[in-house]
Amino acid sequence: MPDEEAKRAVTIEVNRDLCTGAAACLVYPFYEIDDESKAVLLTKNNLNSDDPRNTLAKGGVVLIEDMQNAGGLPLEEIQQMAIDSAKICPFNAIIVRDAEGKKIWPPEDDF
Repeated sequence: MPDEEAKRAVTIEVNRDLCTGAAACLVYPFYEIDDESKAVLLTKNNLNSDDPRNTLAKGGVVLIEDMQNAGGLPLEEIQQMAIDSAKICPFNAIIVRDAEGKKIWPPEDDF
């Protein structure tokens, strides 16, 4: 069951300056490593978040509902996975925000 933090999750992005390609996020189905050894998000239109043709990613930011969901999971589970994937990143390079744009993860005081 998703926690309250996850239920507020609306967008997700990868900060390419902080990403080192540690690849811990690859345990989740909506990431891949690009040719620069950086994590990128996969969207339901089968493009990654850094592809300029991707209309579902604006500046690398993706709505959680637009992330690739090959397993057909409910939105609440995807929200929880987004939070969990951000928490597993050893460099806090994955940023999850709520509807007002406030960071859910990493906490504001971590930056």
